Amino acid sequence: MRIIKAMFGKKAGRSKRDAASLAQSGLFDEPFYREQGPHLGPRPALRHFVQFGNDEPFWPNSLFDPAWYLKRYPDVRATGRNSLAHYIEHGEAEGRQPNALFSPTWYAERNGLPSRAGALRHYLEKGRVAGAKPMPSFDPRAYLDANPHLEISPVDAFAHYLRHGGNQGPVGRQILEKMQETPQRPDTAPEPYRYIAPLKPADLEARISRLARRPLFSVVTPVYNVAPRYLEAAVASVQSQWYPNWELVLVDDASTDPDTCACLDRFDDPKMKVRRQARNGGIAAATNAALDLAEGDYVVFLDNDDVLTPDCLYELARAIAETDADYIYSDEDKIDVEGASTSPFFKPSWSPDAMMSIMYTCHVSCARRSLIAACGGLRSGYDGAQDYDLVLRLTERANRVVHVPKVLYHWRILPSSLAASAEAKPYAHDAARRLKEDALRRRGLAGTVEPVATMPGQYRVNYHPRSGTLVSLIVPTRNNGQLVEALVASVRERTTYPEVEMLFIDNGSTDPQTLATLARLAGEGVTVRTDSRPFNYSALNNSGAAAARGDMLVFMNDDIEVVTPDWLERLVGYAQVPHVGAVGARLHYPSGQIQHCGLVNLDHGPGHAFYGLEAGPPRYYGRDTLEYDWIAVTGACLAIERSKFEAIGGFDVDLPIAYNDVDLCFRLVEAGLYNVVCQSVEMIHHESATRGNDDSPARRARLRDEARRLYARHPRFLGHDPFFSPNLHPNSVYFVPNPN
Repeated sequence: MRIIKAMFGKKAGRSKRDAASLAQSGLFDEPFYREQGPHLGPRPALRHFVQFGNDEPFWPNSLFDPAWYLKRYPDVRATGRNSLAHYIEHGEAEGRQPNALFSPTWYAERNGLPSRAGALRHYLEKGRVAGAKPMPSFDPRAYLDANPHLEISPVDAFAHYLRHGGNQGPVGRQILEKMQETPQRPDTAPEPYRYIAPLKPADLEARISRLARRPLFSVVTPVYNVAPRYLEAAVASVQSQWYPNWELVLVDDASTDPDTCACLDRFDDPKMKVRRQARNGGIAAATNAALDLAEGDYVVFLDNDDVLTPDCLYELARAIAETDADYIYSDEDKIDVEGASTSPFFKPSWSPDAMMSIMYTCHVSCARRSLIAACGGLRSGYDGAQDYDLVLRLTERANRVVHVPKVLYHWRILPSSLAASAEAKPYAHDAARRLKEDALRRRGLAGTVEPVATMPGQYRVNYHPRSGTLVSLIVPTRNNGQLVEALVASVRERTTYPEVEMLFIDNGSTDPQTLATLARLAGEGVTVRTDSRPFNYSALNNSGAAAARGDMLVFMNDDIEVVTPDWLERLVGYAQVPHVGAVGARLHYPSGQIQHCGLVNLDHGPGHAFYGLEAGPPRYYGRDTLEYDWIAVTGACLAIERSKFEAIGGFDVDLPIAYNDVDLCFRLVEAGLYNVVCQSVEMIHHESATRGNDDSPARRARLRDEARRLYARHPRFLGHDPFFSPNLHPNSVYFVPNPN
């Protein structure tokens, strides 16, 4: 009984403290709270919220969502604290959000507040009255202009959007439909990027002590003629790490600059090792010398003019403790000579095909020291791209590759640095080509390494298909004789691959011209099968696959025109790589605008990356130019080996019209395969010429229903895309930073 009384006494004391904290904060709106629970009667509203509000849940004001807060931050739920009390005392200062849309960090920066603590109260009391934006993409007056039936003032617009705009009321449905079907406008200017240093947790030592593993990190840095101020900054960034278990190994590669040598002499830290090479051997040799001195469990690579963020080693240690990773990489940005941050690179999770396209893991790079030793360290023959060569070899052996989606490294922009110019080190370009050719030989894969014209210094792999592979082109169609003619003509005139069969599935055509066209094609060696069941894209393609003779299946819409003559060689070559699932092509509208270069899975559903943009210079580190891995590719042109297609059960007939290609790709990812877009294969897509656009209420309702079914089957992908960073805008296909 004493224990029970003590427990209740402790809870009562905590509730009393929480109530006092809420009362002083100005964030508990009693009239608003009572509107949600008229059954409260004369009971004190504040006491009710402290005791029951998290579980009901009632909102304590128009912008704080207790259920979302506890779901978003499970560590708070584990404490049993009242959600708003935690937010007031800790959460807001830590940059946590009170709801899914309002960021105290962004709001404080935008409105010149001295601290993000107090941002929510400022908006509620001053900001919304003054017309301040609560988030980058929300304009209160524009919201009311778009919804003239709402009888509310601009002051209450954001609260209304938050509680109703994204839910299932009439207004919410309209907004969801609009956001699902229309990507964010490409001319919307993103907020300028600013790196915001992390806040050091008050209980950091306790967090570190709770880690399942606390590895020793060896930070290795080859040094050569670097300006002392940059070397000192690099060293200081290591000495300022939150995580204490580190050593810093500096190896000078026979610098000739006396200022650099003098700077090295000044370092006096027992956790640092400094070695001077007798002669200049190059960056790989100097790094290997540092590795010889390293004693850590893991090695972290740091260039002599770059900077680690203060939380870098702590985040790496967390990742190791949680995953037992062999190789870890993070996001990064660049800093100019004055230290200003720019050009963030928010990276995808492990993407082996992206890695063969571009050295995307780059900084920070951390690997198990024993694995580096097993790989033989760095190779001097690849100086300038020695880290790229090492990562390719490491990841061939690694069991677990982990991405930490946080900026943990600042890459300094200097005239001699590759961060400043792709032309800075031309010898690195040749090394990048050779290391990929070496990787192909090592992996037993046939292919050619080709320069990318629009990205000097970058090379793509053109995998060679196995000889004798029959490719079956499977094309559902109905009453589209003219499009069928154009497709067949483009395949015949522009396809260099020799072993192809074409299979059309006629879904009940009644148009005389179409029927005549199909009959003529059947007499010319094209297979035509009739399937007059109600339109079901999945069922039609499955029946086509069953009838096809090829070991390679290419599903196509009848509104496609081939542009690239060696399109099948390239698609088949990629599809035959063992770890690859589906392979897509780059599709343009007849106007030249991008229709498809990869699918991203946004908060509001799947969307086409860079949709509607004009073809032009490479975007976002070559995502629209190089062969990256994507969560899905469009079924308008999708190549896959028959064995892989059959292993996952083909298309899902319960998704008859929309998202069946996405579902297929989701299942391939779940099976451990990677979907690739072969950007060097270009086609013209007359999208929706067959079935029309999804613009009627009935079709929009069907689209929503199929989206619900898609995510019911794949709940892990609801609002999550491993190949699209959480640091990017969750509802933009244009790869702009997340404003939150």
